[in-house]
Amino acid sequence: MSTRGVRALLITVSAVASAACVDARGRFEEYDERLPKIDASTIDAPMVDMLPDIDGDWLLAVNPTVAAGLFVQLRVTWDLTATGATGTLNGSYQPLTTFGLPTDSPNRMPVGAALVANGVPVDNTASFSADLVGVLPGMANPVSGTMYDVDITLSGVIRSADSVCGTVAGTVGPLDVTGSTFGAIRILGATLPAPVGECPTAGVDAGVDAP
Repeated sequence: MSTRGVRALLITVSAVASAACVDARGRFEEYDERLPKIDASTIDAPMVDMLPDIDGDWLLAVNPTVAAGLFVQLRVTWDLTATGATGTLNGSYQPLTTFGLPTDSPNRMPVGAALVANGVPVDNTASFSADLVGVLPGMANPVSGTMYDVDITLSGVIRSADSVCGTVAGTVGPLDVTGSTFGAIRILGATLPAPVGECPTAGVDAGVDAP
């Protein structure tokens, strides 16, 4: 076979291989689009027999990826209507002053309007996703003191009657805060506790007494 013939054969084989590769990639992408989307935050979460009672006031702290350790803090009032292992969660999320203050300052006070998320489903792994849309006042922004619009989702797990935590996705002003974490602890008495911005290491309370 002449050199010209060999070159033509190689070009043909290469073109066929490339076409097959593109076609295979296209079929894989079509298959991937047909698969149901899975919320990774609930993978392997244990099912509960009964949802813990979280009615009452809580201190919720968001630990932002853009400024770790500078917690955005909110006083939350939760009202959980439970039917066994599932329920519906109503919540009022009141921003607190944090700009220029120590994270555990006794001067953390309500500022601005509360963000409200009602009718949030809680599944049988005690997991929920609450969408919060509103305004973060400048004095509630510990990073810069700048007022920002808020559009975030709290993907949380009710771990016990005194602990709720999870992850955050969405935007605060121009910032993508996806990957941030949050923790919430019950408020007891008139003094706010120190903030906790992530899940503790202990397991979820499944509503079952230990043997």
